[in-house]
Amino acid sequence: MKKGAWTVLWCALSLLSGCALWSPGPQGDLTLGQGTVQSWRLEGRIAVRQPTGSESGQLEWQLRGGMEQHLELRSPLGTTVALVDSSPLQTHLILSDHRDYRAGDPETLTQTVLGYALPLQGLPWWLRGQADPGLPAQVERDAEHHPQRLSQQGWVMTYADWRAVGGEWLPGTIRLVREDLQIRIKVDHWVLEQKE
Repeated sequence: MKKGAWTVLWCALSLLSGCALWSPGPQGDLTLGQGTVQSWRLEGRIAVRQPTGSESGQLEWQLRGGMEQHLELRSPLGTTVALVDSSPLQTHLILSDHRDYRAGDPETLTQTVLGYALPLQGLPWWLRGQADPGLPAQVERDAEHHPQRLSQQGWVMTYADWRAVGGEWLPGTIRLVREDLQIRIKVDHWVLEQKE
């Protein structure tokens, strides 16, 4: 087989394998325990668009005890690109080449290292379709009374594909926009951990 044909075959196989990994395989949303939600995890895909370019990949996002966040960003094929651990006092970011960054301001840190700002202080609320209760917000709701559009701290979030998980309604698609930065998150499934 000629070299050009091998190249075409390799590219086709790469695209097919990438599509297989990207196709959403519904594993089901889970809820553990009963009562108020203390911690949650979402797994899905993320796409970031800004004037300097676009990026996409997979993500796993965890909230522990209502305060600590752990985020793993992966390439479209599943290779870990960055790990982010954030608490009210500090954000710690590690890249795949083991470069290590720490800062008190998560938005500045993620902007400097990743090239876009992740609003980690508001996201524990916003990802679930809720406004941070300590700050002013504007909320528009759909016919089923689910938040459709939420504006807070200069960010505008839009929601779609609501689903019931353990008595909670959670969005399947979240789009965050601030100025010329757009972040789209497609949730494959949610896991809620509740007080027993």
